[in-house]
Amino acid sequence: MVTIYDIARAAGVAKSTVANVLSGKGKVSEATRQRVLYYARELGYRPNLLARNLSQHRTFTVALILPTIANPFYPEIMEAIESILRQRDYQTLFCNTHGDFALGRQQMERLMSRWVDGYIIMGSSMDIADITHYFRQGVPIVLCDWQENESPVGIPQVTVDFYRAGQLAAEHLLALGHRHIAVIVDEPQQHLRLEGFRTTLLQAGLELPPARIALGDSSLESGYAAARQLLRPDQGLTSPTAIFATNDWMALGAMELVLDQGLRVPGDISIIGLDDIVVSAHLRPPLTTIAIPKTRLAQEATELLMAQIEKKIEEQGSVLSEAHEGTDGAAQHEEETAPLRLVPPYLVVRQSTAAPASS
Repeated sequence: MVTIYDIARAAGVAKSTVANVLSGKGKVSEATRQRVLYYARELGYRPNLLARNLSQHRTFTVALILPTIANPFYPEIMEAIESILRQRDYQTLFCNTHGDFALGRQQMERLMSRWVDGYIIMGSSMDIADITHYFRQGVPIVLCDWQENESPVGIPQVTVDFYRAGQLAAEHLLALGHRHIAVIVDEPQQHLRLEGFRTTLLQAGLELPPARIALGDSSLESGYAAARQLLRPDQGLTSPTAIFATNDWMALGAMELVLDQGLRVPGDISIIGLDDIVVSAHLRPPLTTIAIPKTRLAQEATELLMAQIEKKIEEQGSVLSEAHEGTDGAAQHEEETAPLRLVPPYLVVRQSTAAPASS
């Protein structure tokens, strides 16, 4: 690897002169500057960014830890976060834990050894106990779209108002005139959207019997299997005229089952999802869904993380300065309440929902 010593020798100048030219600091004549830059190019010099960044107490790298990339929702979030961070001159590392907490812990340890500046961790990718452990050690962390059955204390979090999302889905189906409604849900991770949906039905005088609730695991295959369960003729209930799947991927699976059984969407059964993944708008029929503003989610998560990273750098600089001056850097900080940012969802009406045929 070419060093500034090699450039100094070739250009016939001092090492400090080369350092000043490459950093843009100090006073150097234009002729000398051009000579140094010429030899830097000729020798193929590449700055050691890691060393330079570590001297600034940062590597300009952020890790995004995901539970899966099989569900298109997560790659769409990945793209939004990567785009925002790139505008800030940050590089993004992506880790897929496959929902395996042990793998998540292992990947986190490897990332820590690579001096990653901060972490955006999405739901079901890691054990919250492990995340809390790292956060208490001063590691900048933001939880993004965390599972709804956990309320982590102290860790900054950006999520969607999923209770409202459930309400919006129920309000839409009720407004169309549906009274025999079923749900496919990934419990307990998605209980808020289920509760918002159930509460809205109750307020309209409708109950949601257990037989009308089928469990999935947020996959397309589980949506297919859950829809088959809901449409069995031996349920003892009137066949549902509408299905709310608590994410689009399960809604797609449910739609496939309905069509495989020779039924029509929405002529026989209306289907509504949640997420608004890109493919949902290109189905036949296009899927009605509760949209999550992914760019807004990514922006909020990035802002919270950058605030933590900048604060940590300032504190490290302060400690170094106080240590240099011989003062006690072990200042006591009051415990702050971690911010929680809720991103509002909204309804996107397409062609997979309509009034029930009997209305």
